[in-house]
Amino acid sequence: MVEKKGWLKFIPGGIYTTTRLFGGGYLLKLILKSLYDYFITFFYILFRRGPKQAYSFFFTKFFVPAGEGAGAGFYFFFNWLVRRFPGLAPFPRYVEIEVTTICPRKCIMCEHTYWKDQEEKHLSLEEFKHIVDNFKGIRWLHLTGEGSSFMNPEYVKMLEYAKSKNICVYLVDTFDMVNEEILQKLVDLQLEGIYLSVDGATKKTYEEIRVGCSFERVTKNINRFLEIKKEKKSRLPEVNFRYVVLKNNKDELPQFVDYVNSFDKSSMGRGARLDFAANLEFDAVKNLSPGIIADDVLKKTMESAKKNDVNVFFSHLEAGKNPSIHQCIAWMEPYIIMGGFVMPCCSILMSNSRTNLRKHALGNIFEKSMKDIWNSERYVKFRKSVNDPNSKVPYLCTLCRAYDFSERLEKHGIDESL
Repeated sequence: MVEKKGWLKFIPGGIYTTTRLFGGGYLLKLILKSLYDYFITFFYILFRRGPKQAYSFFFTKFFVPAGEGAGAGFYFFFNWLVRRFPGLAPFPRYVEIEVTTICPRKCIMCEHTYWKDQEEKHLSLEEFKHIVDNFKGIRWLHLTGEGSSFMNPEYVKMLEYAKSKNICVYLVDTFDMVNEEILQKLVDLQLEGIYLSVDGATKKTYEEIRVGCSFERVTKNINRFLEIKKEKKSRLPEVNFRYVVLKNNKDELPQFVDYVNSFDKSSMGRGARLDFAANLEFDAVKNLSPGIIADDVLKKTMESAKKNDVNVFFSHLEAGKNPSIHQCIAWMEPYIIMGGFVMPCCSILMSNSRTNLRKHALGNIFEKSMKDIWNSERYVKFRKSVNDPNSKVPYLCTLCRAYDFSERLEKHGIDESL
């Protein structure tokens, strides 16, 4: 596994790659810039949406430990403390929810493409409300899953409900299946941020990966969305890009920075960023692994990022191996998959193991309250075990492809009860 030395031990696993590749100075610059951007956006929200919504934004940037839009400011410095004493982890006021498992696309790295006997359905609005209302004082919500969210006919109503409760909302989408009405609505709702999944700098590469999507349509929709933001003089939603690095697109990283720079960056919002993320592997897609990214590609990528003032992060792209499970704090952030099954995090998703996920779920939010599930003996034991180097590896963690648990697995084995 990748060992951390010195002060790097305190860096959360997800952003360690950025630090290792480009140094603490680069990371520090991004942090300071992000803090300034947060400050500007905070006051924009305060004057436009009021103090409750502004507080949710503040909470998201400093106390949400992981996930899209999360600043993790507090846990950047004190993640070691909650890993050492997991009982300090508070009842979550943040959650990720899967809103559909229906999708007509056949993206080559997505588990949905390889499903054979999994139920495909939409989450209903009433189910969504039930989940959200189980998280008392909720401040951050991330909507994603193994489907195309805008295919759910009640998805926009879910966004409206979340914003009516002054929740900070982020979502991930390809922008391949949106229309003018949806784009207008997203700006009017003042969502905090959108992560656009675009995995190629050229039409050929993108459409080989996102089978069924159109590079031209996505590019057109992004441009139109930024135009609408400008027309409405809106800083929000913040527009970010997510690029899953695979063997057939890893050489296009520098070109993709140029692609992002081709848009009107002044309309993207303060704090907009580009994330190059590792592919979350399962057996059917291991052949897509990028392996080691060439130094000249990384160098050109960063040169373009600095030249064009694009904030670039690299997540979980270690030199062949992931950071240790002992650095993980993703277990603080629950994920609710279709059917109401409670997962400890999103990192065990995309393992093409839906049947096992449901079987080993930490509870079902449609059967028990989230408070009872969170405080259950099993969930408490799970949280104590994740970072403990002397404990067996929780079964659910063996489905994770973001952190390395191989050494501990060899020493202590698996705890099938977790």
